[in-house]
Amino acid sequence: VQEAGCGAVGTLALNANNLLKIVDEGGIGVVLEAMRKHKGHADVQVSGCGAVGTLALQSEIQVKIAVEGGVGVVLGAMKKHAEQARVQEAGCGSIRTLADHNSNNQLKIAFEGGVGLVLGAMRKHLGLVRVQEAGCG
Repeated sequence: VQEAGCGAVGTLALNANNLLKIVDEGGIGVVLEAMRKHKGHADVQVSGCGAVGTLALQSEIQVKIAVEGGVGVVLGAMKKHAEQARVQEAGCGSIRTLADHNSNNQLKIAFEGGVGLVLGAMRKHLGLVRVQEAGCG
C-alpha cells in the first residue's frame, strides 16, 4: 500500500496544480513517513525516492523537503539498500533534484555524506547505465 501510495503521489505531482495540493495537504511528510516506517522494503524506498524527486522539481518545495528531513531519509534509503540498483538509481535522482540550483541543499547533502553515497552507488553498479545516469545528473 505504501509503495503504491508513494508512486501515486509522484505521478500526481507531475501536474503543477496537484503538486501544490499535495504539499498543502502534508504530502511531503506522508511520503517521508512511509519511507521511515518501511526502511527495509526496497520497493517503498524506490517509490518514495521517486515521489521526493518529483516533488522537488520546484525550488521552494526543495526547501520544504529538506526542512522535513527528506535529504536524510533519501540518503538512509541509499545506505540501507546499497545492493539494490533500483534504490540507488531513484536515490541518486532524488538527490540530484534536491540539489538542483539550491546551495543550502547541496551543502546539506554533502554534510550528510551524500557525495560519497552517490559515488559509491556508481562504483557498485558500474555496469548499469541508469544508475550511472542518475548519479551523473
